[in-house]
Amino acid sequence: MSRLTNEAPLAVDRPDLVHRVREVLDRAGFDEKHIYDRFGAGEQGQLTLGPLDRPRLLWRTRNNDQLSTLLRVFLVEVPVELTDFRQAITPMDPADWANLGLVILDGTTVRGAVTLRASGKLVIAHDCSMPAKGKRPDYVLGVTGATLTLSGVTVRPPSRRTLDLGTGSGFQALTAATHSEQVVGTDRNPRAIAIARFNALLNGITNVEFVTGDLFEPVNDQRFDLIVSNPPFVISPENQLQYRDSGYRGDAICERIVRAGPEYLAEGGYLQVLCNWVRDPGEGWRERLLGWIDGSGCDAQIIHNSTSTIDVYANQWLRQTEIATEDRYAEAFHRWIAYYEQLGIEAIDSGLITLRRRSGCTNWVRFETDRRRNHPNGAGILATFAARDLLDRIGENTQDLLALKLRCKPELRVLQRLEPADSGWVVENAQCRLGKHLEFEGRLDQAAFHLLTLCRGRQPLSAVLAQVAARTGQNPDELLPASLDLVRSLIDQGFLWPVDQDGLKNG
Repeated sequence: MSRLTNEAPLAVDRPDLVHRVREVLDRAGFDEKHIYDRFGAGEQGQLTLGPLDRPRLLWRTRNNDQLSTLLRVFLVEVPVELTDFRQAITPMDPADWANLGLVILDGTTVRGAVTLRASGKLVIAHDCSMPAKGKRPDYVLGVTGATLTLSGVTVRPPSRRTLDLGTGSGFQALTAATHSEQVVGTDRNPRAIAIARFNALLNGITNVEFVTGDLFEPVNDQRFDLIVSNPPFVISPENQLQYRDSGYRGDAICERIVRAGPEYLAEGGYLQVLCNWVRDPGEGWRERLLGWIDGSGCDAQIIHNSTSTIDVYANQWLRQTEIATEDRYAEAFHRWIAYYEQLGIEAIDSGLITLRRRSGCTNWVRFETDRRRNHPNGAGILATFAARDLLDRIGENTQDLLALKLRCKPELRVLQRLEPADSGWVVENAQCRLGKHLEFEGRLDQAAFHLLTLCRGRQPLSAVLAQVAARTGQNPDELLPASLDLVRSLIDQGFLWPVDQDGLKNG
């Protein structure tokens, strides 16, 4: 077996052994459900693995069964007795796990050389969450909140070729393999590429290729139906951790990806990137992004997540780098603030940019500011693009709009607040809400409420509006202009969709 190096921390020249490791993990129940049940966590976002969590997690794994032993080695990150580990991985030999780079044998004890994290159907290896000597510059991060956010919002129509830009441990690339014919994952960190290749073996995924190189350099002459990127977007003066620090000035790493990415998209292809960007003095958060997108040949949806002042932003990221002492933290904090002040940065925004290549036409940009997001996902983002396409095709053609048979999305909920009146309870106000995709709340007047109630996909909009007019006592001709504007808005927001429009069923 090849000797492991810093750049190749996990061996990939014995796929037979890697497959047997996965069999052991599966047999032990080393999966998302069993791990969260054992640790008493409802879901990934509730599972914390810091030093202060160790006493509780050790208590949760005190019975030394097969799963508990593996959890202690690969998630709690504490040594276990060699005899316990041997029993947990039987019939394999602990030496095989050591030769693969998964564990370190130290006399009568075994400790994990990596962390293993179960997410969905995947098991992902990455560098230990709490390395004894601190994080090395080429530290390979595992499944984080940003990882899961990007995975959740990724659009997933069938893709011939998908690119994961800055793949890290390979999670996005391996997830995309299920709906892609071929996936390429790139990263400037050779250590990350080595771990990602091991993870492909561990999960039995064969249609993913991982290559070393900065941003688009390894795929310079290629085109993709989908590009996803969770880059080192943190805006800082540092160049210490490759997964966090880009080495670019300000937000230039995100700008470069957004500006260059469209050239690598096939027609109709999507680019999705998690971004942090600076807010130029005297401007809102939108203006800077418009400059990045202008002339791209792409439609764009930008979902704004948060705005942080520079002190809050610096504090947030410095706490995650595990600075040990107050003096060291204070020095780093003032260095970060000085950097922001030098660049004239007063606030930093974060969010998701989704671009779709659509050439030879007038492209649109949509900013999401009035939506309350409740687990936004790729299906909701695709629906946004589909709705805009539909409205563009209809244009100002009133007859085509009136001919549509519309129905409410299954995720739609209408909430009413009632008040007493002489005639009984009457509606004070109502709200409509989409709760599974991109959640939005909007107030409804009486006409809008009846419109949503009557749109069941069984009759054309013209008949629905006639019934709305009858129920509200309004003149149909006077109701029509405002109603059509309302319908366009409800389609655009995702509340309504044609039962059958160019073969699209319910969005």
